[in-house]
Amino acid sequence: MLEDDKKEIEEIKKVIQEYSDAFNNWNAEKLVKAFHPESMVYWYRPERKYFYKGMCYAWLDGFFDNKREDPGIKFHVISEEIHQRGYAAYARVRFLIDDPKGPRDTTDYLTLLKINSKWRVFNKSGHTVDISKEELTQRIKEKSEFPKNDPAEIKQIQHVLRTYAEAFHEWDIEKIRETIHPEMRINLFDKKLEKLKNMFRPLPMWKESFEHHINEGITFDITFGDVDQTGTAAVATMKWIAHTPNGTGDTLDFLTLLKIEDKWFIVNKSCDIDFEKKMIELNKEVKK
Repeated sequence: MLEDDKKEIEEIKKVIQEYSDAFNNWNAEKLVKAFHPESMVYWYRPERKYFYKGMCYAWLDGFFDNKREDPGIKFHVISEEIHQRGYAAYARVRFLIDDPKGPRDTTDYLTLLKINSKWRVFNKSGHTVDISKEELTQRIKEKSEFPKNDPAEIKQIQHVLRTYAEAFHEWDIEKIRETIHPEMRINLFDKKLEKLKNMFRPLPMWKESFEHHINEGITFDITFGDVDQTGTAAVATMKWIAHTPNGTGDTLDFLTLLKIEDKWFIVNKSCDIDFEKKMIELNKEVKK
């Protein structure tokens, strides 16, 4: 399901280093190198019941202020996990944040796309907990891991993924409503057209998509991959084989999920897509 090409993983590590350097030096230029201009943040703080969605470049004003005023914040960054297939990837990156206003332990889930031979972050979600200065010092010293992949949470996420898949087998729009956040976004890079596709997907668009699939007789074989969960954030992989009148599509989704008010929702979908046309369609193109 995953390629994890060593060369691509090394390039993604460089992006994460740019991200780390950007925050530790309040360097806006490095931030721009790491994050695509259309990159977004989806975040939920359960203790505040606060859901946030916004553009990553909104950070720039804060960068300039912090560069000028130096608030004394230090970021200890650990790249914990990277997986990739084709032009899409995800990374789990941990930030142990030494902030005079309050230390924090943050896990970022980043999804990335490769566009014009360069990897860039397109979505950032994650989980944050406030900790004491003593806890921060201990976690940095011992390099302790934050608890991950709670069996009860994984079970809930897998239920969401199964329900999402059932929606495409049954063409049941209510199952989309159950699993997809209303402000969910899809992003991918079309390799053949060399074009970025980055769009919000409200419920009416799902209905249109279902109607199109039904009319075209499109069906799907779906395989569930791994789930990586920390607190109220997760990334899951799903592989879709689409059988269409014109050929077969092979899509790998990196799905970002957030647990919002005790319920998991898919908030972002970064995809790698390959399509193999049927021989009859290829012959038609040759004749043209």
